Amino acid sequence: MEPAWIAIFSPTDAARHHPPERTLKMSDTAETEIRRQLDRWFSAWSPGDSPFDAESMRSLFADDGIHVVDDFGDHVVTIGSFDDYVATWNPVMAPIASWAVRQVGQPVVHVAGDLAAVTFVFSGGGRTKDGDPLKIAQHGTQIWRKRGGTWVIVHEHLTSDKPENVEG
Repeated sequence: MEPAWIAIFSPTDAARHHPPERTLKMSDTAETEIRRQLDRWFSAWSPGDSPFDAESMRSLFADDGIHVVDDFGDHVVTIGSFDDYVATWNPVMAPIASWAVRQVGQPVVHVAGDLAAVTFVFSGGGRTKDGDPLKIAQHGTQIWRKRGGTWVIVHEHLTSDKPENVEG
């Protein structure tokens, strides 16, 4: 089902008196909520000099099962629950002393009813506890579902790229 459009005035008045960006979609509120949740996801993956703790993202993920696929280095990880997400990423991030990622460009959010697809690119890095520099770039797709009044991630797929391919 396509999101309904709400014209500020009649379609003729809206076109004459308001530029197209002033026409609002009913899904704008959902998109705003999802973007806020996505900002929380990015913040959790950017602990700076504090220890990384995937547990801080629990409220962002569905509690009845998730599907995560991520390639990094020469590994592909598949994860089916948030407990497995924590058990996977906390040990991977443990040797890292400082870490932060940032969005490259704006995420694209498509909302249809209680489902949303989000695509984004990020880059970042940090250093290991031994002082070695680290760099990363990934393309992401997440599927969000509204449950109990809150948008949560039910699927996440991240694919690695070379940082120089995504940084401006």
